[in-house]
Amino acid sequence: MKTWGSGILVVVAFGLLTMPVLAQGTKDGAKEEAVVEVKGESSEKFVRVIQQKPFVKALRLEIEPTFNLPLNENFTRHVGAGVQVRFHITDEWSIGGDYIKYWGWQTDLATEVGESFQVFPEKRLMDFYAGGHISYVPVTGKFLWFGTLGPVINWDFYLIAGGGVNKTLHGNYHGSGNFGAGVRFVLAQWITLNFDVRDYIFKEDYAHKGKIVNNVVFTAGFGLFVPFKHKYKFEK
Repeated sequence: MKTWGSGILVVVAFGLLTMPVLAQGTKDGAKEEAVVEVKGESSEKFVRVIQQKPFVKALRLEIEPTFNLPLNENFTRHVGAGVQVRFHITDEWSIGGDYIKYWGWQTDLATEVGESFQVFPEKRLMDFYAGGHISYVPVTGKFLWFGTLGPVINWDFYLIAGGGVNKTLHGNYHGSGNFGAGVRFVLAQWITLNFDVRDYIFKEDYAHKGKIVNNVVFTAGFGLFVPFKHKYKFEK
């Protein structure tokens, strides 16, 4: 009994002696963990990751050969080819100029109406348009081409307005204003695919009286950017 009692007393005494050490170790561990958490939290507060824009237009020249197709014609049809040149002041604002050369012809509807009703509406085929414009980008975005299998395509939506001179065949030069909107898809750092629709408004002087003409034109083209690549101030 004495042996058992002595053993029990030794175990109890050992336990009492080691408890403060274990408690101290536990407290130290909690402090270390807390310090790590605080450090981690403060790091998250002060670290800022700024992602570079994948495509920058600011201070670059864009040259866009275009194909042009008027949309609101009944008695005539036109196709056009031209060029737009614009300088991007910022990623949002740009100024530029454009030129469109038209080729046109009368439709079968015009011939049918004339032969059937002896009515020959006065009409003029367009020759060309030349002018300037200003553009603003209010919205940008991106999407995955062909879902998750394709590349990321960046795009922007722009508003455009301008003015210039419109000439019709066998007619005079007419002051013209226009406005519209378009979308630009980024294919590479140096090339984009652009689509826009603009309403070109001018007054045509017919034999009897003048008439306001709305020429709504769809334009498609490839924008070529110079310089071919934007140089970031802080490279990755």
